[in-house]
Amino acid sequence: MVGLVSLVGLLVWGLIVGGLPAWGGTLRAPAVAGAFYPGTAEALGPLVEGLLARAPAVEPAATASRLVGLIVPHAGYQYSGPTAALGFKSVAGQTFDRVYFLGVDHRSGRPTVSLWADGGYDTPLGPVPADATTSQELLVADPALVVDPRQHVAEHSLEVLLPFYLKTVGARPAVFLSVGGPPENGLRLGDLLRRHLAGVAGRVLIVASTDWSHYHDAATAQRLDQVGIDAVLALDAPRLLEACRRETTELCGLNGVLALTTLMKAAGGRARLLARTDSSAASGDTSQVVGYAAILCEAEGLPASTPAIDRQEHSPPESSPPGSGTGSGPVRLGQGSTPETATATREEEAMNEMHKEALAAVRTTLEAVLAGRPRPALTFRHPRFAEKCGVFVTLKKHGELRGCIGLLQGVEPLGEAIQEMAVAAATRDPRFPQVTLDELKEIDIEISVLSPMIPVANLDEIVVGRDGLLLKKGFRSGVLLPQVATEYGWDRDTFLEHLCLKAGLPPGSHKAPDAQLLRFTAEVFGEKEP
Repeated sequence: MVGLVSLVGLLVWGLIVGGLPAWGGTLRAPAVAGAFYPGTAEALGPLVEGLLARAPAVEPAATASRLVGLIVPHAGYQYSGPTAALGFKSVAGQTFDRVYFLGVDHRSGRPTVSLWADGGYDTPLGPVPADATTSQELLVADPALVVDPRQHVAEHSLEVLLPFYLKTVGARPAVFLSVGGPPENGLRLGDLLRRHLAGVAGRVLIVASTDWSHYHDAATAQRLDQVGIDAVLALDAPRLLEACRRETTELCGLNGVLALTTLMKAAGGRARLLARTDSSAASGDTSQVVGYAAILCEAEGLPASTPAIDRQEHSPPESSPPGSGTGSGPVRLGQGSTPETATATREEEAMNEMHKEALAAVRTTLEAVLAGRPRPALTFRHPRFAEKCGVFVTLKKHGELRGCIGLLQGVEPLGEAIQEMAVAAATRDPRFPQVTLDELKEIDIEISVLSPMIPVANLDEIVVGRDGLLLKKGFRSGVLLPQVATEYGWDRDTFLEHLCLKAGLPPGSHKAPDAQLLRFTAEVFGEKEP
């Protein structure tokens, strides 16, 4: 019989899942702090300020330009930091009424354009809030947009730019878009932004994140990059796309650059190159380099051929946001798993069969993907796999955490979610190197299925050992699983104290009038007997 297992190792979730959106103001936690850039404010602040101070003098964006675009790189600061700093220096101290960040999807492989539509992105220098109202407008305007945290949680292309943004523009709320899928998504997004911005008041900043050629010698990289840069300077999106298809230029953030270029062309804008560099400036190695560029785009006016979206007419929906994929009603754990007349013994047997099926599906999926084969299309027998609910997949090696990624809320059927989260935990948890096929035989798999979140009206409702807790206050959030309190012998008050600390808040913050406290249960099972 598959037994329930402990998830004490998931106390360290904060890096991966502490910022999953729950439509109440949840922050995305930094994924590459301490790797791409320093992980503390004390180290990061002076570094960014120094990069900005040492950046060459640059003619700033004209204050008369109502539409301003930046194309900047997103590598580690020792490599692309000086180039990114130069780009942001061109808008330092300026005020913008709307800000949009267009990022790359290096990791999830999703074919969609995804918003981080509420809460914001946290950084060691403080949070950058999400512009929730504008994000909702975009979701209403184009049903193809989605809210999918998998395109954001482990992705670095926007995260590494935000410290420069905070030091030059400030903490103005922004729209965060991960522009995945084929290049047509970038062209479509550019046209959507053209329609979306038509006739709006104020100034707009759009930041597209991209590196250029990857791992060529310096001379080849210079040639490849210049082809693409020339197309951008001409604001010629079709030319840039054709060059990429002919492999005469390379850039990982093609979709975002296509969107910005399309929009600027429609607005009658112009572009100028601030700098083109590569990684050899830091490494000294010219045999294999990555190209970087800082480009400033400007237009005096915004597109006016299409009416702007009316904020009054398109108010945010009261239920799940468009594209969230959360379904039409709550999902209860165990619903439909056995007939109402079944005995307790049969219910337990049915539940254990479902657990075995889930664990077998995860191992089969990992065996295929780690061997370089496509993720298998599996058919699930149990009806639970059709339900949408939060789920985490945890990998342990000799009892130690080896990878963990999951979702707080259901965005797709459980059967598909466990496969995707398994691959993510094995290959995209930035805390660990990828799991290898040879290593897989030493890995124990655990799955945690979450119930829907329930607001806590009275603290007496909380049962230690049964309930997990999610706390949201302002731009901070924290989550602890039910098993954590049991493993550490906490009572309810201690559990709540540690929950506040997990959210980066003082103890007792759960009592604040603007705090939101939710509880949930977790059904946890694994391959290893307790």
